[in-house]
Amino acid sequence: MYITPVNPAEPRSAPVAPQQPLRPASKGPMLRINVLRSLRLHPVTASVVALLTLGLGLAFLLRGRPMYEVSSVLYVSPTFPATLHTDQEQQYSYDSYIQEKVQAIYNYSVLAQAINTLPIGTWRQPGETEQSAVERLQHILEAKRIGESYEIGVTLDGYNPKHLAEVVNAVGNAFTETSKNEQFYGRDERLATLRETRSQIRKDLDAKLQEQASITSSLGMANTGQGANPYDSQISARLSTLVTARDNRIAAQAQLSALENGDSSAPNATLDAAADDLIQSDPGLTSLKSTLAQKRAALIDKLAGETPLNPDRKATEAQLAQINQSLQNMQNQLRQQAAQHLRQKAAAEVARTTEIETKLMSDMQSATNAASSAAPKLQRAQELGTEITSLQARYTEVDNRIGDLELESTSPGPVHVFEPALPPLGPMPSKKKKMLPVLFPAAILLGVLTAVLCDLLDPHVYNGGDLESTLGFAPIGMLLNDSDVTQRVYDECVLRLAAGIDHSIRSAGARTFVFTGVNSGVGTTSIVENLGSALARLGRKTISIDASGHTAPVAYVTLGRGASSSSTTAPADAETPGSVDGKIQTSRLWNELVPSQAAPLSGYVVQAFQDLSKEYEVILIDAAPILLSAESEYLARCADVTILVSEAGRTTRRRIHRAARLMERLDVGGAAAVINKVRLVRLEDNIREDLKESETRIQEAGQRWRPQRVSPATPMGGFEPASTASSREETVGFSSESN
Repeated sequence: MYITPVNPAEPRSAPVAPQQPLRPASKGPMLRINVLRSLRLHPVTASVVALLTLGLGLAFLLRGRPMYEVSSVLYVSPTFPATLHTDQEQQYSYDSYIQEKVQAIYNYSVLAQAINTLPIGTWRQPGETEQSAVERLQHILEAKRIGESYEIGVTLDGYNPKHLAEVVNAVGNAFTETSKNEQFYGRDERLATLRETRSQIRKDLDAKLQEQASITSSLGMANTGQGANPYDSQISARLSTLVTARDNRIAAQAQLSALENGDSSAPNATLDAAADDLIQSDPGLTSLKSTLAQKRAALIDKLAGETPLNPDRKATEAQLAQINQSLQNMQNQLRQQAAQHLRQKAAAEVARTTEIETKLMSDMQSATNAASSAAPKLQRAQELGTEITSLQARYTEVDNRIGDLELESTSPGPVHVFEPALPPLGPMPSKKKKMLPVLFPAAILLGVLTAVLCDLLDPHVYNGGDLESTLGFAPIGMLLNDSDVTQRVYDECVLRLAAGIDHSIRSAGARTFVFTGVNSGVGTTSIVENLGSALARLGRKTISIDASGHTAPVAYVTLGRGASSSSTTAPADAETPGSVDGKIQTSRLWNELVPSQAAPLSGYVVQAFQDLSKEYEVILIDAAPILLSAESEYLARCADVTILVSEAGRTTRRRIHRAARLMERLDVGGAAAVINKVRLVRLEDNIREDLKESETRIQEAGQRWRPQRVSPATPMGGFEPASTASSREETVGFSSESN
C-alpha cells in the first residue's frame, strides 16, 4: 500500500501523490509456477488428460499390423564420369550436390515416371489419379544419404510386401534416367543448334572459297597467299631495268657528244685504240705500217752512222721525214676513220638505249596500271584468306563439340543403382514396444503440464501472491473464505488487516479510508463492518459510513478494558458530529450533481471529513466499485487512503489493471489492496504451513468453538466478552470443505 503522510491536526486540502509504502512489495518472478498447487487445484483435469493420453497411447501401440520394409542403394559419383578428358561443365560441390539429388528423388516427375512404368495395381490402384498415387508415394518413401558416403538409401515401408521391391526399383531406375537427362539438359536442342551452326559455317566457307578462286583466276595467279604483292616485285624489277637502260642511254649520249664535239687529230687514247683496232683488223694496213716501220728503222740506223757533213745524210733525213709523214698521215686517216666509226657506233647505241628505255617505260606504265587495278582484288583476296582461316577453325571447333556431345550422350550418367531392392523376407521388428516404457511418464507429464497450463492461463486472482504480481506491491490484507476456516482463524485475518490500518495511522497520519471493490459483490460491506470492530478493539475510535446512503453510519468505540467494542447506529434525526440542528445536512449543489441515492453522503463528502476526524480517529467508507461509480472516484480523491478490494476466484487481472490505472489518473493520496474470500487450496505453501501451526496451537489450548455468522446488528460478533467466550465450546481450525 502506498500512502502520503499527513498531519492529523491540519486539514488535507487535496490528495497528493503517494510517497511512502505501507509495506514494501516483495520481489519475485511475475510468472510463478507451483506444480503441486496446480495439481491441487486441477486434479480432475490432470487425471483426465493423463488417462486419456495413456489410453490413446496404449491403443496406438497395441493396434497395428506387421510392417515390411525394402530399400535400395543409389551411388552418386562425386564427379561426372566424362568420356572426354577435359570437360569443365561436370565439376560439382559434392555435399550440396548429393543433398540436391536426395531432394530430387521426391520430385513429382521422377515418381510419376516410376509409377507409370509399373502395371496398374502394383502401386497405382484402378481408378486412382496419377497425382493421388504420386502424393501417396511421396509421403511414404524415404530417401537419405548414408553417412558421409557417396550412396543414397531409398526405403519404402508398407503392410503388403508383394510389390514394395518393384516400386523402389522403379523409383531408382526413373531417378537414374532423370539424372542422366538432367546432366545433358537440352542436349537435343544443343545438338540441333550446333549442327545448324556447322551447316551455316560450311555455306559461308564455300562461298568465300569460291570468291577467292574467282579473284585468283582473274589475276592469273595460282595462289594469292599471305605474302607481298607480286605486282610490287614486278614493278620493282622493271624499275631497276629502266634505271639501267636510262643510265646506258645517258652514257651513250655522253660518248656521242664527246665524239662529235672533240678534235679527231688531237691525242685521244680512245681514238688511238680505235685506230689500232682498225689497223689490226685490216691486214694491208698492217703490212704497210710494218714496211714503213722497217724502212724507218733502217733509215734511223743509217742516219745514226752518218755524220752531219755526210752528203747522203740529207737524203736519208728526207726519206726518214717522208716515211714519218706517211706514218702520220696514215695515223690521222685512221683516227678519222675510227672517229667516224665510233660516232656511228655511239649514235647506234644511243638509238638502241633510247628504244630500250622507251619500251621499258611503256612496260612500267602497263605494270603500274595492272597493279593499280589488281590492288583491291589482292586486298579482298587477303581478307578472304583471313576469314576462311577463321571459319575453318570455327568449323573444326563446332564439329568437335558435336562429336563430344554425341559421344557423352552415350556414356553412363552420374547416378546408378548400386544395390537394387529385394523382396522382404519377413516383417520388421515393431518399434512401438520401445515406446511403451515412455508412455506412462509422458502421460503423467502431459497431465501435470495441462494442470500447470490451466493455472497459468486462468485470468482470475486467487491469493495475495497473484494480487501482488498484478499490482506490483503486496496487499495489506488477505481474508480467507469463512466457510473454509473457523471463526478464530478468520478473526485473526481481520486483525492483521486492522493492524495494517493502525500502522498507516501511526506512520503516515492517515484518517479516512475508502473501501471500493474492483467489481460488485466482493464483500466490502462485511470487511468494513469487521474492520471497524477490530480497530475499536485496538483502541481506535472508528466510524463506518455507507457511501450509498442505504444504512446509517456506525460508530465503533471501546467500552473499557476487558470489554468488547460496541457499535452505535446514528439515527437519521440524531445529532452527528459536524451536523447542524442534530441532523445530517445535505448540500443543494451536491444533490444537483450526483444521483439521488448518493445525496445522504454529500454532507460528509463536502465538510464532514474534517469534522469527523476531530471526533473519530478512523473513518471507514464503504463505496461502490470504483470502475462503476463516479461517486467512488470522487471519494478516492478526497480520502487519505483508497483500498482496492478483490474477490478471489471472481476478480480478473484485467479489471484490477483497469482499476489501478484509474486510481493513478485520480491521483489518490494513498493506495492499498485487499483480497477477500481466499480458498485454502489457493494459498501459498508457507501460509498453509502457518495456518496449520496456528491450528495446532489452538487445539493444544483446547479453545474450540464453532464459527458464527455475523449479524447486521453486530458487525464483529466474534469479539465477545471473555466471560461469554469462555462459557461456550469454541473450534479453531480448517473446515472440511474444499474444492
